[in-house]
Amino acid sequence: MKLIELDKENFDALVTEADRPVLVEFFSLGCGPCHALATVLEAAADMHSNVRFAAMDTVRFPDVAWAFDVAAAPTTLLFEGGRRIDAVTGYVPRERIEEMLAAVEQEGAR
Repeated sequence: MKLIELDKENFDALVTEADRPVLVEFFSLGCGPCHALATVLEAAADMHSNVRFAAMDTVRFPDVAWAFDVAAAPTTLLFEGGRRIDAVTGYVPRERIEEMLAAVEQEGAR
């Protein structure tokens, strides 16, 4: 599943005001690890329909990235209830993404 493209106008509605967990990759276009991670996230999105998967370009929207202390690309943030609950910087394997998602899926099962 393709990642939802975020911008300043839709960030709050799709992330901080979302009614479900949201995993956001902060990326830049010329970043090889960012492209590799996007492929991992797209595959994970196919398996986790209860989580929204999105991406935000740090070059086009640096103020949003800085607001969430994103200083490098790729950085992946997991939001739930409008709060940032987990973060990883750099390329990470699918297993680490699954660990992040397991935390919110376990909470949702309670």
